[in-house]
Amino acid sequence: MIQLLKIEIDLKLGGKNIYNPLNQIKINILFNKMNIQTTLEKQRKATEKQMKEDAKNVEKQRKATEKQMKEDAKNVEKQRKATEKQMKEDAKNVEKQRKATEKQMKEDAKNVENQRKIDENNIKQILMKRISTRASVEYNGMELVLPILILNKDIDNYDKLSEIINDISVHPNNYPNIIFNDFNVDFKNYEKDIRNKKQIVNDYITYFRNISSHERLQNIKCIYICGKKNKHQKIDELNKGLDKKDTKADIYIEYIDGIIAGISVKQSVDATKSNYSVQKMLGNNELDKTLTEVKKKYLNENGFVSFKKSERDKINRLFYPQNKENAYWIRIREEIKNNNQKIVEKLIELLYSLNVKYEMYEFDGHQLKKLNENVDVSSAKFEEYPPYYLTKCGKERETAKLFYRLSVGEHKYRVEIRWKGNIYDASPQFQIHMDD
Repeated sequence: MIQLLKIEIDLKLGGKNIYNPLNQIKINILFNKMNIQTTLEKQRKATEKQMKEDAKNVEKQRKATEKQMKEDAKNVEKQRKATEKQMKEDAKNVEKQRKATEKQMKEDAKNVENQRKIDENNIKQILMKRISTRASVEYNGMELVLPILILNKDIDNYDKLSEIINDISVHPNNYPNIIFNDFNVDFKNYEKDIRNKKQIVNDYITYFRNISSHERLQNIKCIYICGKKNKHQKIDELNKGLDKKDTKADIYIEYIDGIIAGISVKQSVDATKSNYSVQKMLGNNELDKTLTEVKKKYLNENGFVSFKKSERDKINRLFYPQNKENAYWIRIREEIKNNNQKIVEKLIELLYSLNVKYEMYEFDGHQLKKLNENVDVSSAKFEEYPPYYLTKCGKERETAKLFYRLSVGEHKYRVEIRWKGNIYDASPQFQIHMDD
C-alpha cells in the first residue's frame, strides 16, 4: 500500500520527490483520501460479504421454510387421508348400525306379530273353552258328533254334519242305530252345544277323517250314547261289578258280531283325562276325616270359619304356591309320599281302564287310542314337578294348586291337585292332562 502511495505521490508531484510543507499537505490529503478509499473499500467488501452472508441465510431460511411447508403439506395431506379414512370407517359403521337396527326392528316386528297371533289364538281357545265348559257341562256335543261321523264317513265339513243333525231332529226314527238315553232331553242339549262350537266341530271332522278307516270303526250295529249318566240296561249289565270311576266311556259301539267296545270322547287333546278325589284315593275314611280337620283348622286360624262366596279369592290365596306354610298342603305332600306306589297304581288303573274287560278307547279330537292294553306299572313314577309351577316367563304361578307329573313308559301326564267347588267343603282332586 505504501509503495502504491509513493508511486501515486510521485505522479502527483511530477516525479519530483522533494519534501516541503506544501508537498506534505498534499501527501496528507492523499493519505487521507487513500485511508478513506481503503476504509470505504473495506466497508464495501464487508457489506458485500454481509450481503452474501445474508443472502445465504435468506436462501437457507427459504429452503428451510420450503422444506417445512412441504412437511406441513405432507402432514396436512396425511391428516386429510386419515380423516377421510376415519369418515369412511364411521360411515361404514353407521351403515352397519343402520342395517343392524333395521334387522332388529324387522325381527321385533316379526316377534310382535307372532305374539299377536299367539295371543289371538289363546283368546280364541279361551273363548272356545268357555263356550264348551259353561254352555253345557253335562252335555259334550262331541258325544253326538262322533257317532254321526262313525256311521256317516262321507261327512267332511260342518255343513254336511249339520244336515244330518237337522234330519235327526225331524226324523229320529230314521236313525235307529244311534241310541240316546232320552232323545227328547239329550238331543236338544247336544245340538245346542254343537251349534256353539262350529270351528271346533270342523277341526274334529278333519282329524276324524284320518282315523275313519280304523278297523274298530267298521261293521257296526249301533252306538249307545251314555254321556255322564248311563240309562241303557245293556250297558249297565256290561259294567256290572265295576266301580263308577272305571266306567269312563261316553259312547258304546255294538258290533254286528255282538261285541261291545267303549269310547271316552274328549273334545280336544287339552281336555281333562280324569278327576279323582285326592282324600278318598289316599286312604280310608279315618284319613279322609283327618285331612278335612287339618284343612278346616288351617282356614279357621286364618279367619275363615265357613264358606262365603265373597271370600273365595282370599281363601284361594292361602293355597297359592307362594304360601310355604300351608299346613294342609304340607300334610297332603306327606301322605302322597307315604302312599306313592298305591296312588301310582290306582291312577294308572283308572286312567287306562285296566279293570274293564271289554275294549276301551279314547278319541281326543286327533287320535283314537286303545286304553286297556298292557301297561308297565312298575316303572311308572309320580312326583311333584317344579317346572309346572312356573309360567312361560319363569314367574311362579298364582293358583291354588299343587303340580305333579305321572310318567308311564314314554307318556307324561301333568297332574294338578286342584279344588272343584269351594275349598272349605270340598276335597281337592287329581286332574290329569296329557303332557307328551
